Amino acid sequence: MRRKPDYGLDSPLIIAGMLIVGGLLLAVGMIWPHLIHLPMRWIGVVVFAYLVQGALSMVYYSKVGKRRMRESFLNSIGWRGDESVLDIGCGRGLLLVAAAHRLTSGRAVGVDMFLPNAITGNHPNAALENAAIEGVRDRVDVQEADARKLPFPDSSFDTVVSNFVLHEMPTEEDRQKMIAEIARVLKPGGHVALRDFIFTDVCVDQLRRIGFVADRERIGGFGFWVGAILNFGFFRLYHVTGTKPELMPA
Repeated sequence: MRRKPDYGLDSPLIIAGMLIVGGLLLAVGMIWPHLIHLPMRWIGVVVFAYLVQGALSMVYYSKVGKRRMRESFLNSIGWRGDESVLDIGCGRGLLLVAAAHRLTSGRAVGVDMFLPNAITGNHPNAALENAAIEGVRDRVDVQEADARKLPFPDSSFDTVVSNFVLHEMPTEEDRQKMIAEIARVLKPGGHVALRDFIFTDVCVDQLRRIGFVADRERIGGFGFWVGAILNFGFFRLYHVTGTKPELMPA
């Protein structure tokens, strides 16, 4: 039987935390249904159901949704096949491997800090193994690196992609460094595409200040709209695209 690639479970500690907290509140409600004069049984049931659906949504995204989303992500880029591609925050190779499939003579490089709690089994070898399973190992390289200090010369890549990394930067200064590094390693005329649910407006503004032609759009099908409603409008997924000018402003 042909092995299938495994792109891991995203944010496993968050998923476990949601289930544990929901379970505890449900148990409290069942044991003390009128604690401090509140209808704890119903509060526990409602909070439990809310957190469980959130956890299940994250599991669904990890196992099904993100594989579908990566195709629309990469379709936003015009491919020739000879590009040098950088995937920032490659994890187990979700975008990296899909980008490599679109290359003929090009090469895809993935960088990540490979934090263990970001994705289950987060390790460089996992990305390389998935690339081998999908038949693109000869077009893929992976190395450990920080998005704020990329180990590549200026103008190294035709395309830079990144998925859900921007919000992981702890401060505004860190996010600015990441965007500045993307601009630095891109070749003139090169393209960047990234997705996240926060800080994308700041990303577009900074790219434009640097001189890029940049824009963003709200994305996601019915499931993402439902998720936005259930999260009271706080979760809105955006896709950012930008093109580096042939001549950077002085």
